[in-house]
Amino acid sequence: MLLPDLHALEIAATVIEEGSMSAAAAQLGLTQSAVSQAVKRAEAQIDVPLVHRDRRPLVPTEAGRVLVAHIREIALRAERAVEEVRATASRPERQDLRLGMVDTFASAVGPVLIRDLMEGSIALRVTAFSGLAHAHTDALMRHEIDAAISSDPMGELDGLMRFPLFREPFVLVCPAAWGDMLRNRPLRDVLFEHRLIRYSARSHMGAQVERHLRRLRIEHPQVLAFDTSDSLLAMVAGGMGVAIMTPLCLLQGAVHFPALAVLPLPSPGFSRELTLITRRGEFDTLGPRIAEAARDMLRRYTLPQIIGQISWLEEMSKDMVWSPASPDAAQID
Repeated sequence: MLLPDLHALEIAATVIEEGSMSAAAAQLGLTQSAVSQAVKRAEAQIDVPLVHRDRRPLVPTEAGRVLVAHIREIALRAERAVEEVRATASRPERQDLRLGMVDTFASAVGPVLIRDLMEGSIALRVTAFSGLAHAHTDALMRHEIDAAISSDPMGELDGLMRFPLFREPFVLVCPAAWGDMLRNRPLRDVLFEHRLIRYSARSHMGAQVERHLRRLRIEHPQVLAFDTSDSLLAMVAGGMGVAIMTPLCLLQGAVHFPALAVLPLPSPGFSRELTLITRRGEFDTLGPRIAEAARDMLRRYTLPQIIGQISWLEEMSKDMVWSPASPDAAQID
């Protein structure tokens, strides 16, 4: 059902209140003909007569009296609705955000980022979750979260906006006493002599490491595997073997640093990328601002922590946080 012409109904109500077409025309600044046509248009749209035209002054029908009782309230509500709709043009799409983050990002960057999103210039109402990357993919598709900061770009899914944040190299971690002995050794030799302590295969991190080993045709028995970096690093610090991980993972288990040596991964190396992912059409304005806030926190707080613990990363650190000026930092559909 099409909505009737609200302006025509208002003119008809004025005619009823004034008791004549001419008086209504004078009040509204219209010609008498225009007023008469508006009344006819209103009656045609709602399919009932509003005035008895054979009486002078004009007498409203029962429908006309009901119209007069409601039209001013209807007009006021319509005005308010239009004002609210217009006001949304100057506001971001949403002011609340349910954000999922991979554990390593949540522990290393999450506290400063969430504080900035809630208390900084964006001033969002944030609910944050952490977990494995695959859980965030499912939650985003089920609309249980609004955005995810993940190591999985979800490239196989359509209808998403992607904002690159951070690229970090994988490194080799071993007990501190083994550092000099393993430095610059081929990875194949290192893993021939020492147990590899893995991330679980169900984690995106674990899957990345396994793909790298397959590319190098390195087979290594799976003995110890963990979901969290803290547990994995505890095993390395205890002399149980070596691990392949990233700097953010190391920050998650920073308590173990004194017992560890962190070495460049023997060539060829590989890296992990973290991306902010949202559903298209929901955070098209806020998405870039949230992404830049995350990059800013990475530059100001996280990179200094990483370099403070792994000094040899300083040279490559300038390329680890994505620059918004780079074409690679553009949104990817």
